[in-house]
Amino acid sequence: MFKKLIIYILIIFSLKNYYHFFTWYLGNDQMIIEEAFMLSLQASLPMFLAIFLIHYYYYPRDNTGHASVISFPPIILLFFINAGFTFSTLNMYHLQLYKVPELFDLFRHSGIGLLLIIISLVIFSISLNAFNKANENPIPTSSTELIIFRSIYGYSRNPMYLAMLLIQIGMGMLLSMVHIVFFTLFTYIVLKYYVIIPEEKYLEEKFSQSYINYKKSVRRWV
Repeated sequence: MFKKLIIYILIIFSLKNYYHFFTWYLGNDQMIIEEAFMLSLQASLPMFLAIFLIHYYYYPRDNTGHASVISFPPIILLFFINAGFTFSTLNMYHLQLYKVPELFDLFRHSGIGLLLIIISLVIFSISLNAFNKANENPIPTSSTELIIFRSIYGYSRNPMYLAMLLIQIGMGMLLSMVHIVFFTLFTYIVLKYYVIIPEEKYLEEKFSQSYINYKKSVRRWV
């Protein structure tokens, strides 16, 4: 209970400061650069700590019986969204090493960003529903009892991870923070090499030819 309380407090504190930061960042009010930088740190650092504690307290130490993934996929997503925000504000309000070229302003579009987030939530919902119908646990650190190949899993082997990439791009566009979009590349790399490939190895070992046939018939992403 104490562990959860600490994590909840850190996340709530972080989200409160994120809200204050983006209320200012996307609004018309003025703020001293040093104050903006401190507010960004008060948003990002507690979130980093919460992510670390979630992994430390809840990631299973024993990797037998499930895929040997690097961490829980949702906190991988959260880490790189937070990292993109931190890198952006660190450069804008402290280091000031460069300016993002205007070419990348196409990634600042609240309408498209919101649409991508909605699409990603629909994909999540359909994917979770497929797991629930099959009585399976979608968390990769749990044992898999069967291969889900119906519904959305007939079109993509990893629709939830695809949705995570879309939601990160969407959030970056919605919040007009291009670095969050850029950091989607890191999310993709970690998900592919440290979550998806270990999951595929585990499933091949457990289900052998039936999973290999599924891999041949359905793409990894889309």
